[in-house]
Parts: sequence; structure tokens; C-alpha cells
Amino acid sequence: MDWYLLKLTEDQVATGYVQQCKEAFEEAFVAARGPRTMALFQRECKEAGVDLFFTPEAGKYAAGLLDQLGCTPCDPPALLGLYLLVGHNEMTYY
Repeated sequence: MDWYLLKLTEDQVATGYVQQCKEAFEEAFVAARGPRTMALFQRECKEAGVDLFFTPEAGKYAAGLLDQLGCTPCDPPALLGLYLLVGHNEMTYY
């Protein structure tokens, strides 16, 4: 199963778009009753901006949101530098 990626620019980060994405995902997470492997992660980009990574389970429960945000399928991200925004703490070991 694919993970999902949303690349945000420095301008989007500055305008609070990360928080908007987080809040929208939190709503989907709660509506799905908090599946154990549904999560949203953030990683700072080397050049500028932020990458948001959504677990494969997010595609099952929040496909409409991922499409609305413009997420693209991707390989699982390396754990180094990932920060859990939404989900269960044990997801950091997923």
C-alpha cells in the first residue's frame, strides 16, 4: 500500500496551511474512530517548506480529503526527521 505525500511551500507554511491540513485530518481521524495505523507526519524540507506524509490507512478512511489536498502516492518515508502530527504515538514505530 502506498503512503501519500503533500509538499507544501514556504509560503503555504507561513500562512498556516499546515495547521489547516492537520485540523482537517484530525476531523477525518475522529470520524473514522482513530484507526491505529492512520496517521499524519511532518518533515521539514532541506530546501524550504514542509512535506506532509499520510499513512496508507489514511487512504482508506480519508481518500476524499487526500484528493482535495492534492496528495500523491509515494513510498514510505524514512523515519529520520519525521514528526507525528495526528495519530497514536506507537505510529512512530510503524
